[in-house]
Amino acid sequence: MKIGVLIDRLNVGGVEKIAIEEVKALRASGEDAFLVVMREKAVVENVFPDLLEGVPIVYLDRRLPKLLRLSFRFPVFSFFSSFHLTYPLFLPFVLKRGEFDYFIVHGTYTSLTAVAFRKRKGVHFSAFIWDPVSYILERVYSGKFLRPLMWLLRKSAVAFDRHIIKYMDTILVGGTAHNEYIQKLNPAKTITVVYPSVHPAVKPVKKSDYVLVVTAWKEGKHPEYLVEVVKKLPSIRIKMVGKWVDPEYRKAFDELLAKNNITEQIDVVGGVDEEELFDYYARARVVLQTNDDRGFGLPALEAAGQATTFVIPEGQGVCNLFVDGEDGYYTKEKDTAAIVSRLKPLLKDEQLASKMGKSGWEKVRKNYSWDVHAQQLKRIVTESLGTES
Repeated sequence: MKIGVLIDRLNVGGVEKIAIEEVKALRASGEDAFLVVMREKAVVENVFPDLLEGVPIVYLDRRLPKLLRLSFRFPVFSFFSSFHLTYPLFLPFVLKRGEFDYFIVHGTYTSLTAVAFRKRKGVHFSAFIWDPVSYILERVYSGKFLRPLMWLLRKSAVAFDRHIIKYMDTILVGGTAHNEYIQKLNPAKTITVVYPSVHPAVKPVKKSDYVLVVTAWKEGKHPEYLVEVVKKLPSIRIKMVGKWVDPEYRKAFDELLAKNNITEQIDVVGGVDEEELFDYYARARVVLQTNDDRGFGLPALEAAGQATTFVIPEGQGVCNLFVDGEDGYYTKEKDTAAIVSRLKPLLKDEQLASKMGKSGWEKVRKNYSWDVHAQQLKRIVTESLGTES
């Protein structure tokens, strides 16, 4: 089978990493898989050069006239851009009939183009809904000056979610957090949990004394909250790893650290390659995630894969894989008192942190691999197409 793993752009983020690993795992399992990217121009250029080595990529908008590639980001929104609405109109004309047998799609905005491919070219798809549009709207944008329009935007978001779900063969999720909402939109649809994976370490390494925070830093990730943690735990040493989507946001954050005189406690490392990233994971005493990534929460899984324990918001998809108090700790989002109370013993007692990290590592090694992930996707594709694997 020729399977396309469809994303909107190669931006920096966990979703893009998962899509790349899926292509690799599907190809290793014998499938003719490709990373299919709607728009070549990304928000942050040249991401994941090491991960992408050897991965076949199809950039669909290379086939469009330059005029039709024009796009702009909608005001206020971080990623929602005009191409998310125009490419569903244009790209079906440049997708060759029979070019792909099936699409595995990542993201709600991307699914709009997948719907167009199904309607115009007959290519079926299943899509990962990491977070529904309605959830993103409420969580990230409800506090902005969009508030007077929220009633209309909520209605539009629900209609958007319902529309894309209608055309999916299977709704793919990384946990159960949004399942009740999704099921209400279309009770007839099947929801399948397919957990991401990592490449676990061969063996644990000796831990250092720093706390690691990792993400693609952008508006909505709330890095400013780390200042509150430092105020309650002045002895902490934090390393912030990950690219910053907006350089001006990074500049403002640096100024915030200087203003609060905590530049010694928080080291803003910035972007690193995958080898460096996993070295940071492996040597961290504990990984801290303060922003609730409800759809899954990849940093905790990556940490456990390197035998490092974690303190993360409860309720994320990744929480289904581990045991609170045994592999890591779950707290309410931005519950500073609880977060600090969990960090203190881990920073004081390296043996405790190592024991919890090794517990999570054993679970990852035994239960979560990209091969298992790929086999799940293959079953979904073959069942949807009614073919034998």
